Amino acid sequence: MSQTPLLISLLVVRTLFAQDTSTNSQNSQPNSVTQAKQTPTTGTFLDHFDFDANVRALARSMDTRVVPGANPLATSGPVVVPQGYRSATDVTLSSTAKQAVELSASWRAQQNGTTPGPDGRVLFAFGAGLPTVVCAPLRVCLIELQPGEKILGEPQIGDSVRWNVAPAVYGKGDETTALLVLKPQMPGLDTNLLITTDRRAYYVRLVSKAQDYVSRVAFVYNDDDGGKKWQNHFAEQAREESVAARNSVQTQSGLLVAIEHLNFDYQVKGGDENIRPRRVFDDGAKTYIQMSENLANREAPVLVVLGQDGKGEVVNYRMKEQTYIVDRLFDRAQLVLGSGKRAQKVEISRDNRQ
Repeated sequence: MSQTPLLISLLVVRTLFAQDTSTNSQNSQPNSVTQAKQTPTTGTFLDHFDFDANVRALARSMDTRVVPGANPLATSGPVVVPQGYRSATDVTLSSTAKQAVELSASWRAQQNGTTPGPDGRVLFAFGAGLPTVVCAPLRVCLIELQPGEKILGEPQIGDSVRWNVAPAVYGKGDETTALLVLKPQMPGLDTNLLITTDRRAYYVRLVSKAQDYVSRVAFVYNDDDGGKKWQNHFAEQAREESVAARNSVQTQSGLLVAIEHLNFDYQVKGGDENIRPRRVFDDGAKTYIQMSENLANREAPVLVVLGQDGKGEVVNYRMKEQTYIVDRLFDRAQLVLGSGKRAQKVEISRDNRQ
């Protein structure tokens, strides 16, 4: 038989015997003082068995000790504790850990000044110390985030039993603003809240009072001014591009050319419909020769610029779909398809009477 069941059996028998003895002593009524003081000289084996000594001996043989004052039959709490066991009431911190704790405590103790905002908001400076939000039972407190900021995941709260946290939003598009609705169940609570978003993480202290509370809390961000400047800059760029688009013409090849700089004073002579340009114009720096759509399935003519002596010279140009783009202006040019006497030619001349 192992020692552990034997120890338990002894403890059970001792407890039952103690209860039986107590019951008998309470129910028995002595007939006289002599009977009450009489000491029995005989009895059973259990009357003289030293339970406590045997329990201690078994505990020592098992290299364990009985917890003083502990009830060995109780369903909760340790009956025996291993020898050498030491309850860890505290943990020793290293110097680095102590420094980290001190720095964190210093940040939490830092005063985060508040300023009034629009619509009853109380504004905290984000990151400048630990913001404290005061709420009250039967009242609603709001934590408002930056417009366009999105909450990622469920916020983490230290006391999720006695605090109710619910999401809400208002606004549309880029101005949609996320809210957290806070409601404590009783006064005198003190916990913390972590909110993670697509831009930053908020760490907030929550306190509940019986009557005092803050209706709306929002934040001021260090990058607000810089962000607004860039937003205004990009918005101005978009407006300028929109105005330029309204004041430009889109060619068949998808080119955008400013209207006020366009010159359509060109004359075209010769050639058939397949190599004859549909439109010739320039924007003051480049010349555009739009050809027929039939050119997509035919051989393209070569562009030659004519000098003062009438001789042709090849110039640099590029084709974008059915449009010749020449990076210069010219007075006369020819589109030549083929060679020799059978070559087809289209002459383009610029009117310089402007």
